[in-house]
Parts: sequence; structure tokens; C-alpha cells
Amino acid sequence: MSENAGAGSISKDDAIKHYENIIFTRSDAVATITLNRPERRNALTIPLFEEMHDALDTVESDESIRVLVLAGAGTAFCAGRDFKESTGLTPDRILYYGKLNFEARDRLRKLSKPVIARVHGPASGGGCAISTDCSDICIASSSARFSIREVQAGTVPGLPVFTLGRARTLGMLLTGDWIGGEQAAQWGLVYKCVPDDQLDETVKAVAEQLAAQPAMAMSYTKRATSFLLDLAGYTQAEQYLVECRKVLADSKDRLEGQMSFLEKRRR
Repeated sequence: MSENAGAGSISKDDAIKHYENIIFTRSDAVATITLNRPERRNALTIPLFEEMHDALDTVESDESIRVLVLAGAGTAFCAGRDFKESTGLTPDRILYYGKLNFEARDRLRKLSKPVIARVHGPASGGGCAISTDCSDICIASSSARFSIREVQAGTVPGLPVFTLGRARTLGMLLTGDWIGGEQAAQWGLVYKCVPDDQLDETVKAVAEQLAAQPAMAMSYTKRATSFLLDLAGYTQAEQYLVECRKVLADSKDRLEGQMSFLEKRRR
């Protein structure tokens, strides 16, 4: 599979369940959720999160599924929130999006089975968080690039300070600069970076390695790391950010920031 194809060559005919915004497939003990809005670079919406939650229900409840892979169709992993949707939402729907978003990230981080992110092309905003902060192992191609640009869009981003430390975290968040796959690996933001033409085989090899290992040992290892993060204040910080976003939801700052993003202009 070429980097430009991403996970887009997966057929909906091979899906476990049929959805509009994701493709849910399975190969032996490995399930894959592919974000499937390539025309919008797999930007995150309410319907997409609703479908993801339904697929996660299946992954968690089916004991024969031992590993989950997250991927993106087309030329990007995920562009983050879809501002075309968010600028037209009512306050209640904005809060509902925030709830779905928070719960999806929490579920991925606490899923009893290992989560591998397969990242090619851009992973921005929520796409960066899902792949690097919520997945257990992130494998990026050399042409992958990561950014967190919520500040530029007038809202509050997630805080990868537990992964990157304060200096690099604030550098990414306040500037919105992109970092490439190789730099992300050097910083410890991703597990490894591989050439584009080796991405699929690397993800497949790691997924099969995990699927063959003791399931309970991996589950409790994940629980232990989540416990340590919670002791350090991870969940409390995420809940605090939810409240911050509520304050900014109707602000002129956020609306102007998102419109400038959509119109590709400076504020």
C-alpha cells in the first residue's frame, strides 16, 4: 500500500460493520478502525465519534479481538476537528461534541487491548492527540507530520506535557508548528518512524506480535500506566480543559479563529 493511498484501499465490503464515517475491518485477532472522510482529511465530527464509540464497544466486548489499529483513509491520518461542522453547531451540540471527544480519548487510553496508530501524512489537533496521546504505540511514516493548532483556532488544546515535557509542549501548542515523523520519533512523541513503503508491514508486524502475547498481562500493563498518569493529574487536566473549552465555545475569539482557519487567512 502506498503512502498516498493511506488506508484508503480497504473496501467497505470487508467491513465488520458498515458505517458512513469509518471503516471497521478485522484480520484474525487484529481489528482496524479507519477514519474514512478522505475528502475532509478525516476531520473529526459528531457522527464520526458516534460511530467510533460503537466500534469500540465491539472491540472491547469481543475477546477474540486482541489488538486495535487506528488508521486514516486517503492522504492524511486526521486533520483534527472539522470546523465546517463546528462553526454551525448550537451551544448544546458543541458541548455534545466535547463529550464525545473526551470520552473517545479516554476509552482509547483505557481500552483493555493495545491500540496502535498507523500515521501517514498530517495528524493535526485531535488527530495528533488520538495518535500520540491516546494510542499505546504510534508508528509514523517518514512523511507523517504532527501539529497541535487549537490555539490558532481560538480554543484550548490537549496537553502532551506528560509525553514531551513543558518546553516542547508549549513550543508546539503556542506556535502551531508542524514537526515531521523523524523529529517526532526523536522527541519520543511516537514509538518509531519508518520509510513510507515500510509503514504497513511494520504496523502489521507489531500488531501480530502483540496479538500473540498474553492478553491479561498487556491489559494490566496498560492499566498501570494509566494509573500513573492519573496520579500525575492527567484525567483532572483533561476535565479542566473541557471546562476551558466551554468558556471559549461562544467567544468571538474562537469563532474568528475557526473562520480564519477555514478561509486560510491571517486573523
